[in-house]
Amino acid sequence: MSRRKLLAHRLSKRSSAVCVILLAAGVCARGAEVVKVRMDPGVVLGRISEDFIGLGYETSAVAQSNFFSAQNAGMIQLYRNLSPHGLIRIGGNVSDHARYVPDGAPAARTERETTIINRANLSDLAEFAHATGWKVMWGLNLGTGSTEEAVEEAVAVDAALGTNLHSFQIGNEVDGLRRFAKDYAAYHRAFLDYKAAIRAALPAAVFSGPDVIGNWNWITNFVSAEAGDMKLLTQHYYRGGAHDPASTLDKLLKPDVAFDGRLQKLRELCRDKGLFYRINEVNSFYGGGKPNVSDTFASALWALDFMFRLASHGCEGINLETDRNQLGFISYYSPIGRDSTGRGVARPEYYGMLAFSLCGNGDVLQVTQDKTDINLPVYATRNAKRDVWIVIVNKDASRDAILEMPTPKGYAPAGLARLTARSLESKDHVTLAGAEVSGDGKWKPGPLESCAEKDGMVRIKAPHGSAVLAEFSIK
Repeated sequence: MSRRKLLAHRLSKRSSAVCVILLAAGVCARGAEVVKVRMDPGVVLGRISEDFIGLGYETSAVAQSNFFSAQNAGMIQLYRNLSPHGLIRIGGNVSDHARYVPDGAPAARTERETTIINRANLSDLAEFAHATGWKVMWGLNLGTGSTEEAVEEAVAVDAALGTNLHSFQIGNEVDGLRRFAKDYAAYHRAFLDYKAAIRAALPAAVFSGPDVIGNWNWITNFVSAEAGDMKLLTQHYYRGGAHDPASTLDKLLKPDVAFDGRLQKLRELCRDKGLFYRINEVNSFYGGGKPNVSDTFASALWALDFMFRLASHGCEGINLETDRNQLGFISYYSPIGRDSTGRGVARPEYYGMLAFSLCGNGDVLQVTQDKTDINLPVYATRNAKRDVWIVIVNKDASRDAILEMPTPKGYAPAGLARLTARSLESKDHVTLAGAEVSGDGKWKPGPLESCAEKDGMVRIKAPHGSAVLAEFSIK
C-alpha cells in the first residue's frame, strides 16, 4: 500500500477525507495569541507542478558506486515518499570539473580535481530514474570542458536516460565562472556554440538555463535571446554562507523579503515571455551548511515554508541540494543523509519535504490574516479532488498561536496528525503522524486525531516552532 493510500486508510476510521496537523512541539501555552485567518477560494496565486519537488546533486554523485542504482531500494523508497514524478538535478560546481569517459574508471572527486563518469554510471542512473519515476536535468561542463566533450557526453546521457531526461544545462553558476570573467557576451557565445554542436547530434535536445547565482542582467539578457528555445529559466538560492557568523538559526527562520522581491520579478519576466522558472539549486547556507543549524528540525520548517513561498510566486519547482558537496563531504543541510553503513536516511529537512508532499498539490489559494508579530506564514491549497488544505508554519522560537478561521463554505474538517521533535535544535527523533521514516526509507503513519469545529469555526493550536496543516473535505 502506498504512503498516501495508507494515510487515507488510517483516516477513514474517523472520516472519509484526510486532515493533517503537524506540530513541532507539544501543546500551546495559555495566553497564546489568537490569529484570525481567511481563505479566498476564488483567488489562485499559482499552480503547483507535478514535478515541483526535486533534489539536487553534484555530478560526482553519479560516479559513486551503488548510489544511483535500481538496487538501492531504500533511496528509491525515500524518493517515492516525496513524489511519483519529481526532478533530479545533476550539476553543481563539480559539473564544470567533470568528464565523461565511456569505459574509464569512475572517480567521484571534489571541484579541485576531475570527476570521471562512465557509461555504466549513466546506465545505473537511468535505472534509478525509471524506478523512481523521476526525470533528470543534466549539467554539462562549460567551465573547463570543450564543445566536443559536451557533445559526446550529451549523446551518452540522452541514450541512457531516454524519456527520463528532462533537459540539459550548459554550465553551472555561469555568472561566476572564471572563464568568462563576468562577461555575458563571452558566455553567451560559448553557450550558443555548445547548443549548436549538441543539436547537430541531437536535434530534439532540450535546454534549461542560464543557471545563474543571481545576476539579474544575465537573466534578462538570456531570456531576451533564448526565450523561444528554453525548457525552464533557472537560478540558485542560499540564505547565506556557512562560514558567516550571521548564518544562525534565527536568520534561517526569518523571512527573506529581498528574495520575495526577486521571485516576483522572475514571475513577471516569465509571464511576459511565456516561460516558467525553477530554483534548481537551493538550501540553507552554501558551503555545506551550518552545523547545528542546517541539520536541525528548524530546517524542516524552513524548507516547508520556502517551498510554499515559491509555489505562491508561480515557481515551477525546487531542487534541494543533498549528499556530497563540491568539497567532498555530505552537507549538513542534506535532506537525505547516510548512516554508518552508507545507507541513505531521512534527516530533519526531509520531513519538511514530506509534509509538503501531503498538501503541495493543485492550486495555491489566497490567504489573508490579522497582523501579528509572530513569524507565522499561512498558505492554502486545493487539490484535484477539491479538498482544501490550510498550512500554518509557526517559525517563531517562543510565541505560540491559535489560528481561528471560518470553515470553508461547503467543507468539513477531518482528522489530525503531528510532526514532532523535541525542539527546533533537534537532529533526530522527528516523527510525522507518530512515526519516523525507517532505515529502509518507509514511512507508516500511526493513528490520527480528530479536528473539531464549533459554530462554523475551527481553532487550530500552532505552538512556537511548529508547522500546522489542516485539510477540509467537501461535504
